[in-house]
Amino acid sequence: MYERAEQRIAEILKNEVEAELSKIGLLFRVFARAKSKQSRELKLSNKQYGIYDHDKKMQDLYGVRVALYFPDDSELAQQLLKSKYTYEAKASTIDVPNDATFGPTRCNLIFRLPQDHSQQSAVLQAEQRIDNTFEVQFRTVFSEGWHEIDHDLRYKCKEDWRNYKDHDRALNGFIATLETCDWAIIKLFEDLAWRHYKSKEWLPMMRTKFRLRWQSQELNENIQNLFNQDNKLAKMIFRIDRHELLTKLVESKIDLPLTPSNLVFICNHFYIKSADITKLAPLPVTNELNEQYA
Repeated sequence: MYERAEQRIAEILKNEVEAELSKIGLLFRVFARAKSKQSRELKLSNKQYGIYDHDKKMQDLYGVRVALYFPDDSELAQQLLKSKYTYEAKASTIDVPNDATFGPTRCNLIFRLPQDHSQQSAVLQAEQRIDNTFEVQFRTVFSEGWHEIDHDLRYKCKEDWRNYKDHDRALNGFIATLETCDWAIIKLFEDLAWRHYKSKEWLPMMRTKFRLRWQSQELNENIQNLFNQDNKLAKMIFRIDRHELLTKLVESKIDLPLTPSNLVFICNHFYIKSADITKLAPLPVTNELNEQYA
């Protein structure tokens, strides 16, 4: 019964994280778990955790793992969660990649558990050596499988690898290959977006340029006609820095369904300032954009 209650809290955290990352249409998968009784007892027995405020405490009773489709979305995802939860910077681990060696880089952030979640946890009420925090790990979908293998078959079985350093290094080499794939797929989409732009294929250009999860796959026909008439407007959309635009969406309070058409209106509002595009925006869209900067 108690274990099911803890898992429910983990599921609530999962749903909250998914909702937050979906605000700007990031492509991702989220997994969550609460440590089992056996796992908790094992970790507490192997570490020097204490019951006083100044003592070290276990901080990952609840764990959330975010697997992003693209590595350049990690910073945006972190920013979104930092705006929602209290971030514990000193307890978090963000590795700086070492260009001289192969190896995984961790991005594990610790956040304070919201009070209403803490109050629902029987484990937190009973065990003072566990902090009311949760951990969020950020990975990419390419690296996710590697990390699972590494955790279950190397981290938990260190003796199996101790005398076989060549295989140890080879396994690290695989993650280097996957990191190359992470960045190569971004370049592939950038090249594909360029081809769509040159071919005046405006909806495919929007999809491959911005790499988002759309609530609708349609691009307003009038916008497409306008781009056909004035290729400079389409070029201005194409040249917008994706990361900068999504950062603006993170920082703003714009609440619009994320569609290719609405993104054109948002781009126009922030960057282009075209009266022709503004005329095509539905009144609810215009009102929402103007309200944010009234």
